[in-house]
Amino acid sequence: MAKISRWKWEMENPTEYLPEHLEVTCPHCGSPEIEDDYGNSMGTDIEDRLSTHDLDGNPRPGVVVERHLIDGDVSLFNRQPSLHRMSMMVHEVRVMPGKTFRFNLADCTPYNADFDGDEMNLHVIQSEEARAEAKILMRVQEHIITPRYGGSVIGGIHDHISGAYLLTHGNRILPKKLVMQVLGDTNWDGELPPEVEENGVVGYRGSDVFSLIVPEGFKLDYISRIGDQVNVGKGNVSGTIDKRGIGAEDGRLLDAVVHTHGSEAGAEFLDRMTRMTISICTALGFTTGIDDEDLPPEAKNEISEINQRGSDAVDIELEKFGKDGRRYESRPGRTPLETLEENILMILDEAKTESGNVAKSFLGADNAAVMMATSGARGSMDNLAMMAGSIGQPKVRGKRLERGYQDRVLAHFPRNSKGAQEKGFVGSSFKRGLEPTEFFMLSVSGRESLVDTAVRTAKSGYMQRRLINAMDDLKVVNDGMSSVRNTANRIIQFEYGEDGVDPARSRGGKPFDTTAVLDDALGGEN
Repeated sequence: MAKISRWKWEMENPTEYLPEHLEVTCPHCGSPEIEDDYGNSMGTDIEDRLSTHDLDGNPRPGVVVERHLIDGDVSLFNRQPSLHRMSMMVHEVRVMPGKTFRFNLADCTPYNADFDGDEMNLHVIQSEEARAEAKILMRVQEHIITPRYGGSVIGGIHDHISGAYLLTHGNRILPKKLVMQVLGDTNWDGELPPEVEENGVVGYRGSDVFSLIVPEGFKLDYISRIGDQVNVGKGNVSGTIDKRGIGAEDGRLLDAVVHTHGSEAGAEFLDRMTRMTISICTALGFTTGIDDEDLPPEAKNEISEINQRGSDAVDIELEKFGKDGRRYESRPGRTPLETLEENILMILDEAKTESGNVAKSFLGADNAAVMMATSGARGSMDNLAMMAGSIGQPKVRGKRLERGYQDRVLAHFPRNSKGAQEKGFVGSSFKRGLEPTEFFMLSVSGRESLVDTAVRTAKSGYMQRRLINAMDDLKVVNDGMSSVRNTANRIIQFEYGEDGVDPARSRGGKPFDTTAVLDDALGGEN
């Protein structure tokens, strides 16, 4: 950002005769310029200073000053395609060495940004009025709750979720030295949680450490992704915090903080939470590698047996069908051949599920890849099952592979053969590696998903464009019922959204949370 900041224009109009505050040294400044009465810009002789001197070297009020970016400057940040209003938000500048834009990982979801070469646009705001308006309307913290469904679109991702899971899952006791390091990284300067002793180990409970950053004043109960009961009251957290607690697009705890304490408190909680969770991952050494998908020989043998049983069951089903399927019992509304294919798919999907369950049972709950999948940090157990267990049956348009050479999919198989392997069943895992025929069959279904993604993007983009143009002239009128009208003053809706509720100010799309209101009214603990 240092490179960008050298070319940033900032207009200042000093009102005092000698505005001393503009003559401070700027570590990232080059030679400033001034503008004369005719709008011509000329360089000054002063290096590394912000100058209010005219061309004759005399200080004077009213000179338009140009300076470079400094910490705290208000700027618009945008990633294209801009699909919703959170694709352009206000960030405050922090000048740093280097040539890349950097921002908090919690902001990635609304931008749909990742770090594989994404490019973004920075627009530095020039006037004081525009700065004030942008800070009020467009700051990141004002958009934690999305206007689409009333939940948090900004929140923890990846390591944030893994760290929260490591900190709060089970009854983990952390040594004092490690807790001091984590709280130091979090910039915590308050009281420490109570010390506990368990099995001769003295330290701090992980959930108590996490509770330090949770504000008081609300009560929350929900079931986490792994099935734990999570209770939050008086700022104390019990249960496992995972994606359902702090995650982007799913964070119940984050939602509650923003709704009860406002956007500033929500931003502070997010900032501390991201620092704490990243720090705990570093302190405990959380990592994953290719060996996390290793299975013992007995597990591999069991998966091979499951795949063989599935293949044999398909052969039995084909024998029942015979040559023409006349005696084969078909389902209502299905031909015998369609019924056969459905039954085969059910058999093979069941085999894949069984092999996946075997892989999961042998990997264990303390496996790093399993932790990431169960907590919602990254991937799923289905992904892990395919990596370690068995990939299963590739599908094209919901069916087994059909097209290929005459009377067969590949020339590697006999004509008219319709067994499991002949129609694309992949018994191998990604870790073990695929056979040549399996690789080809899987690539066919992969091609379909690529085409589907491209077509879907084009169709949805064009539909959004049509909807935007169709609703361009609609407005909410202040007529006592907040009706939606067009430019001809015709009523489109008698009340905005049929309920008059702004989703960004709602509780998950509802005007208020009935349970929370009743709990407060009855004096529930919060």
